[in-house]
Amino acid sequence: MLALWKVLKHNFKGKFVEIITSRKNPIVEKTIKIKENGGDFLFLENIKLILEAKNALKKFEYVLIEKGKVEYFKLNFPFVFENEYFVLSEDVFSKVCDTKSPQGIVAVVEFHSVKPDKIEGNFLVLENVQDPGNVGTIIRSASGTSFKDIFLIDCVSVLNQKVIRSTMGAIFKENLFSFKSLSDFLEYFKDKNYPLLVADMNGENLFEQKKMDKPFGVVIGNEGSGVSNELKKMATKLVSIPMKNGLESLNAGVSCSIIIYYLDSLK
Repeated sequence: MLALWKVLKHNFKGKFVEIITSRKNPIVEKTIKIKENGGDFLFLENIKLILEAKNALKKFEYVLIEKGKVEYFKLNFPFVFENEYFVLSEDVFSKVCDTKSPQGIVAVVEFHSVKPDKIEGNFLVLENVQDPGNVGTIIRSASGTSFKDIFLIDCVSVLNQKVIRSTMGAIFKENLFSFKSLSDFLEYFKDKNYPLLVADMNGENLFEQKKMDKPFGVVIGNEGSGVSNELKKMATKLVSIPMKNGLESLNAGVSCSIIIYYLDSLK
């Protein structure tokens, strides 16, 4: 305990930091609530994601550090101590975390967005995509393309821990806008004159598509039922990825990745 006090004293300019040892501590309860419900915050427990948040200039609400990892983070990632911080006992820290093998750090960062009046570049529309891995894959793939705005209609929350982890930090490189219902999105989109390419099993061959001259959107639907009829009616064109060997379709994340990388490659 004395050795730990010396570490804390050295790190924090002589101010002793009380170690949180109760699950009922208000900051612990607040963090668990954010982890489960999100709101305007992201719960990050991976140092790579925390570094991505720092590089994206996200505002850190606070940081939690496991008692036995204080010196490690002081030596290797001193920037975390520039934020408000709390030190937790190993037992309490394990109750906060979502993963089975936590790295000893949790950061809570601000995460909110305002829907743009005008869409400046190519964009994605995800309708009722429910698998966290698919949404995370799409966000990650889009970060390597011209598709920087992603509109999510009744999808799994981007604050879902599996979504956040599967983006591998790309969540900070995309503009994400969520809508609770299709009607909310249609109200937002009604005055916007952008071409829409809708992914559909019965659509035209994607690889015969020509380059689009102005910003356009690609619509990806639910893993089982696809895109709704309402959005299909708005489509400039339905497109599909040709399949062989009797395969009907690919999952949403893979399909979207192929579509947007192909469209980006057109000269």
